[in-house]
Amino acid sequence: MKKAATGISLYPDFYAPDALKEQIEKAATLGYTHCFTSIQLGNLGFEKTKTNAAEDFQFLFDLCETHHLIVHVDINDRVLKQLGGSPQDLGVIDRMKIKVLRLDGGFTDEEVALMTKNPFGIDIEDNTSMVRDPAQRIATIKQQGNLKHYVACHNFFPRNDTGLSFDDTVALAKLYADHGIVNGVFIASLASPNDLNASGNGVPTVEAHRYTPPHIAFSELRNTGLFDIILFGDSLPSDEELKEVAAIAVLDYVEIPVWLDASLSPELRKIVTETLLRSRIDQPEFVLRATQTRQLTDILPYHAIHRNAYAITLDNVLSNRYEGELQIALRDLAPSPIANVIGQVKPYGTRLVNQIKASALPFKLKEE
Repeated sequence: MKKAATGISLYPDFYAPDALKEQIEKAATLGYTHCFTSIQLGNLGFEKTKTNAAEDFQFLFDLCETHHLIVHVDINDRVLKQLGGSPQDLGVIDRMKIKVLRLDGGFTDEEVALMTKNPFGIDIEDNTSMVRDPAQRIATIKQQGNLKHYVACHNFFPRNDTGLSFDDTVALAKLYADHGIVNGVFIASLASPNDLNASGNGVPTVEAHRYTPPHIAFSELRNTGLFDIILFGDSLPSDEELKEVAAIAVLDYVEIPVWLDASLSPELRKIVTETLLRSRIDQPEFVLRATQTRQLTDILPYHAIHRNAYAITLDNVLSNRYEGELQIALRDLAPSPIANVIGQVKPYGTRLVNQIKASALPFKLKEE
């Protein structure tokens, strides 16, 4: 399974240096390796922002360097000029210790290509959601620039209802990945203050992730195999959110969030939560089948009831050689005397189930 690096976002416009330092130290301790910020929030019309970017933000860049976080800094052509830089000269960006320069508009394909050849090794990151003709830009960089220093990262959307669809996000990432270009994307915190939009909820790329637990959103994006960097778009995820995402990022399998029957025996609970599972490659139409739990213990008929979509079942002794097979219903199904209903996939875990079908990815069930 392809791994994805983890990242945070921090905005000095809204927080004192001590608060930023605390968050960076937490993230670094948990293995986070990237940090996004913007030195143009005031230029874009966000409230309560600062204007002297070079002085007010340098401490953040220094902290990221100290704690080995690669800093991605959002600018446009006007801000780059205000800082004393240009597409021909990124010396000021190098002196500020910025490792990834994120472009948020105002540059031509030729200027972007030129910047990828900067002598400082600064990566040039496009806001891919806003590039009018990605294929043309990539072609120009191949001809006139250095594709090895070109990075793609989706936009994020502080206003509710304005995020991208999951499928569109994946499709655009694939366009870049097919050229060997690194892809980034943002997930939302459910706990962070709404700094970028007081009337909004979360700062994700994908609209469906606005109210999704961030470790689930991370997993969904990571499972596509297309994203190299997945960052929180919000300033201050909770400690629990930071830990959960860090834990998911190092797994070699998918965790499916589930409820399990409270009366399930400790032996069966251990089997269904600790066994590494794979769905069969001959994917049925109505259920996902995992055979790794077959014949591990005797299972008497119990709760052989109606199977709602995404119900979890174990075949009982009446199923003969199939006894112990774990299934997840992919649609509502009538009761079967051979299938004990033992639990239910949580609503926010259903996309994960569809990602692991047909033996695509190994998985485990996790009670949350």
